[in-house]
Amino acid sequence: MNKTSLETAFNSYFHNKHSFQDFLNININNEYTQIFYSKNTFSPSKKLKQFQQFLNLFIFDHLNINKDVVFSYRKGVSTIDAIKPHKNKKFIYTTDIQSFFTHIETEKIKHIILENKNNYIIIEEDIEKYIDNILSLVTYKNVLPIGAPTSPKISNAYLLRLDNLVQEYCEKNEIIFTRYSDDFIFSSDSKEKLINLDDTLEDFLKQSEYLNLTINRKKTKLQRQGSNITLLGLTITPQGHITVNKKIKNDLEILLHFYLTDKSKFNDVFESNYSSKIEKVSGIISHINSIDKTYISKLRKKYGSYIVNSFIHRDISYE
Repeated sequence: MNKTSLETAFNSYFHNKHSFQDFLNININNEYTQIFYSKNTFSPSKKLKQFQQFLNLFIFDHLNINKDVVFSYRKGVSTIDAIKPHKNKKFIYTTDIQSFFTHIETEKIKHIILENKNNYIIIEEDIEKYIDNILSLVTYKNVLPIGAPTSPKISNAYLLRLDNLVQEYCEKNEIIFTRYSDDFIFSSDSKEKLINLDDTLEDFLKQSEYLNLTINRKKTKLQRQGSNITLLGLTITPQGHITVNKKIKNDLEILLHFYLTDKSKFNDVFESNYSSKIEKVSGIISHINSIDKTYISKLRKKYGSYIVNSFIHRDISYE
């Protein structure tokens, strides 16, 4: 792999739309807006977001992760891929890490970046030279900010040691394990193998020196096949079929029904549930189609392919 300097990569990426000196000297405190509903979620300015996307392409897309178990924030995989391995197991156990992103501190991120420096398109000397500038662009108030494009990639790599330990343990104990961000999913045909996993995870966190991370025991849940199981916003039916939850389906079918039968009620539902934005409906149908094509086929039979396609392609009349 031919490597390049950080400045050359920057100039090639931005074509003089931004200066490299601006990249090095940006004042992060002026570039974030706090999201009103969360004290830990921030929206980066357009310029900062562009800088972070540049860093993703040349640095953070190349961090080592355990691709066997991690399905978050990766091209070509999604939540359904994290769920599929579990769909035919009798018991499914889920838990997560408490306040995950905001416990990933600057020094830990620095270690990850330097540990992976041989992976990058950027020459190693520049990674070391500009490490503090890079850290200033991807952290805020000494932690990983929720809302920055770089944060998900970094968070995936941050848990590499834990992922490896848990994977090894699960393979030895015939447990299926996948992770999506800070959501841990385990499944087995034996209930006993899953019961004390919180304690096991806590032990692994300590072994891996994640001393500031704790399992969110309030969100720990053990579910048994036989009724619908909810995982990552999706549903596994008792037959092992993965689909979206019933409320999403009901709301969508009400909308399609009123579109065919009562435009006044359609407009009311459209405004109430979707803010009169056809893009939302189109996105929902496309999302369902990527997960459960059988259900979309049922919609086509019930409401007509023309109507379903019209919503997908945002070609409806609703005035």
